[in-house]
Amino acid sequence: IAQHHWPTWGRERARKFLTEQRDLYRLLHDQTLRLMSHGLTPHEIAQEFRLPASLEKSWHVRPYYGAIAHNVRAVYAHYMGPYDGNPVNLDPLAPQAAAQKYIEYMGGADAALARARADFAAGNYRWVVQVTHHLVFADPANQRARQLAADAMEQLAYQCESATWRNAYALGA
Repeated sequence: IAQHHWPTWGRERARKFLTEQRDLYRLLHDQTLRLMSHGLTPHEIAQEFRLPASLEKSWHVRPYYGAIAHNVRAVYAHYMGPYDGNPVNLDPLAPQAAAQKYIEYMGGADAALARARADFAAGNYRWVVQVTHHLVFADPANQRARQLAADAMEQLAYQCESATWRNAYALGA
């Protein structure tokens, strides 16, 4: 028996593997629904979700291939679709138009880039990627923003246990 990893051999080991996989997906499903019913958004649920120690220590449950955050968002989308319940997200501006307004509100590209560099130095790579996303959409020719985005994505790739996320960040970089 294999998931996305090495095969599992032997009756008892295979039984344990299947039991833990069953428990993992049941927990992902049920806890996502529970937190949905408390009004949390998919991103909030993904941030809050924690595996119990009994599952967290199993190698095949670790996010070497996938990621808990992706699975939580998939469960949420299954029940709620792409809408997260926040009216702000019903009809947002297209990325380029939104980015131009974000950068304008941030005081311009130079000011946003300076703050993003400070956040990079502080290790806030996820935020730097979000800010530079707006900088690049507002001005695709902004090479300083593109390089900082690449540097931040590279750092995120180094930190990923999930191969799919690591590869996406590395490719983005």
